[in-house]
Amino acid sequence: MKHIIKFGAFLLLLMSVGCASSKNQASPEAMAALDKMITNQHFEIDANWAQPMASQGLNSIANAGLLPFGSTASRIDISGSGGYLRMVGDSVKADLPFYGERRMGGYYNQNNAGIKFDGVPKDLSFSSNKKDSGKTMRFNITEDSESYQVIAQLYPNGNARLTVSSSQRANIWYQGNLSEYKKKE
Repeated sequence: MKHIIKFGAFLLLLMSVGCASSKNQASPEAMAALDKMITNQHFEIDANWAQPMASQGLNSIANAGLLPFGSTASRIDISGSGGYLRMVGDSVKADLPFYGERRMGGYYNQNNAGIKFDGVPKDLSFSSNKKDSGKTMRFNITEDSESYQVIAQLYPNGNARLTVSSSQRANIWYQGNLSEYKKKE
């Protein structure tokens, strides 16, 4: 009886370790698709959630009920906004809604309040993530008088996470879906 209990405990331990280690592993097909998108530099991230830096102003807006349903000051549903970051060849284009505070030096343009840029990025690099099977894209880009530093975590399961740092705004993070870019007619 003692051996059966030991064997059962060993089997349970072995199964839990085996399941935990395979959780972050991507299939070879998914990794090949991600590598192809990166190699061809032909992909798009459709933003679903914005995560601005917390501030008293955002808390006031959230408390007033002015954010979309299901959103909080630290996680805003933007799935209907059409926000995206797109890479086609050597160009990067983004149109992302911005929630947060502008810093001194920037100007407010009511027709262009979001994060928008279109051009060839500087210091573009791709690297493998150390903790999981995803890839990290980094670049800098300037639009008008504003400079952006963008870091995108790209995952083979189709998820993506963007970090956008600006010379004139508070930092903001986005979560969304990664896919191969198909030109919309």
